[in-house]
Amino acid sequence: MNIKIGTRKSPLALRQTEMAAARFENAFPNDTFEIVPISTKGDEIIDKPLKSFGGKGVFIKELEASLLSGEIDMAVHSAKDMPATLPDGLEIGAVLPRGAHEDVMLSVSPDAPRVIGTGSARREAQITRLCPDAVIKPIRGNIGTRVEKLKNGEYDAIIVAKAAIERLDMGDGLIITPLDFVSAPGQGIIAVEVRAGDMKKYTAAVNDRDTFLALEAERAFMRETGGGCHSPIGAYARAENGHIVMDVMCVQNGRIIKETRII
Repeated sequence: MNIKIGTRKSPLALRQTEMAAARFENAFPNDTFEIVPISTKGDEIIDKPLKSFGGKGVFIKELEASLLSGEIDMAVHSAKDMPATLPDGLEIGAVLPRGAHEDVMLSVSPDAPRVIGTGSARREAQITRLCPDAVIKPIRGNIGTRVEKLKNGEYDAIIVAKAAIERLDMGDGLIITPLDFVSAPGQGIIAVEVRAGDMKKYTAAVNDRDTFLALEAERAFMRETGGGCHSPIGAYARAENGHIVMDVMCVQNGRIIKETRII
């Protein structure tokens, strides 16, 4: 059987889809898994803030339409790109074991950064406390484009997901500074979206249960707060001693509120 897996066209999206396809191929060597790159509005429009033309779902809307139409059988996403509520008829069928969930700051100089690039309200809220004298400047584009803007001097530093740097092996020549931030819901998780009730044999074979439960908890918090990529919220859950422990953050009246929940 030939299974068509949809993905964005960015290098990171393609790499993550290759990782998912490899797991399916290992579990089902008699089937073929065809990667189908699909252009999304979020990738095509890089000169405007996401909130100006659709927000969080702009990176997956075209993939979901292809799923619903039957053009593809699965879609692979960075889980943090997925809105809190999915369209009727679609569900997250599986997730791979979580990669690094942390944020990092990339720079080319050890000097304190004056201009820091991020397009995330969550990252901006947290970096402002760490670097109160820095100017926070919006940045768009895939991870490679952002790193080029950094190297070209448009920014002194940029904030990105550690998982992206690791999966694309892009750390050479850069100063990588770990950041003690509460990460975005789903950060570091590769999710496989399918039509509801479909592809169960395949998704069950690759799904990582602990990561799946952690993602469910983080997405529940996102729904609870009405959060998206332009809302300053964070949630990072993990399994500990038979419980789900989750660090969360939000901004209320200009103040960052953090707490740890045990579920």
